[in-house]
Amino acid sequence: MKTILTGVISAFMLALLSTAGQQQKRPDVPYVPTPEKVVAEMLKLAEVGEKDVLYDLGCGDGRIVITAALERDCRGVGIDISPQRIEESRKNAILAGVEHMVDFYQVDLFEADISQATVVTLYLLSSVNLRLRPRLIRELKPGTRVVSHDFSMGDWEADKKIVVDEKFDYVPVQNPRLTDDYWNKHDVYFWVIPANVSGVWNWTLPYESGKKSYRLEIHQDFQMLKGQALENSTPLPLEIKNGKIEGDKLEFTLERNRGGTKERLHFVGFIKGHTIEGQVKVEGKSEGGEKWTAKREPSTRNVIEK
Repeated sequence: MKTILTGVISAFMLALLSTAGQQQKRPDVPYVPTPEKVVAEMLKLAEVGEKDVLYDLGCGDGRIVITAALERDCRGVGIDISPQRIEESRKNAILAGVEHMVDFYQVDLFEADISQATVVTLYLLSSVNLRLRPRLIRELKPGTRVVSHDFSMGDWEADKKIVVDEKFDYVPVQNPRLTDDYWNKHDVYFWVIPANVSGVWNWTLPYESGKKSYRLEIHQDFQMLKGQALENSTPLPLEIKNGKIEGDKLEFTLERNRGGTKERLHFVGFIKGHTIEGQVKVEGKSEGGEKWTAKREPSTRNVIEK
């Protein structure tokens, strides 16, 4: 009996210590709600729809998740470390009649499982965004959309950025800067999580005299890329032109000399693991392109963000 009682007391003390640890945590950012007009523009920019699952990290009173459910029939999850904010969010969801479509969890946003999100919304700080950035790139699926109110991701350039004019009808915090134009204009940043296409890729294409082999080395900087390709191991490499990644879709152009004239090969493909499948077409020709499959040398793959 004494052993059982000791075990119960120990478990109880561990639970108390765990709860105390959670209570000691404080939000990384002050609570300031996103204006409704900005919420609408964030959802519009991300093209949120009924097939999406939206995660709002630092959800506050739940307005982004609730608005997405009400106006775009989208399921959502709100994450906030404040028990007061989570309680408020749940009450607001019930009042809006969307409690069956949304969930709210009191948890540190750096510890939350975000892997099921197709859209992530943020209103944090640039410093917090930078800390969060590696998790977003590592844990979200390619093609997941990320939208941030007012704060960027450092040197990860946004795919799109808009400015929303909004005059406050109230003062959410006592700060003299609220009277400045800074508080009347809101930046909204948008990114698409890119697939990892870094490394060395190999493929062959049909040619008049048989087949030509290609070896392409890609250097990736988030959604931007550059690189060189060798055609049949020629000493003069072909530079990538107009290279871009959008989710798991890769596009680029290789320019080569053929009979004294420049010929542009435009590649479009979709990445799955160490394989790209798509089409290549000679620009300027009306007929359809050739099927294109490339394989990556696995050991050459680099990490986008550590």
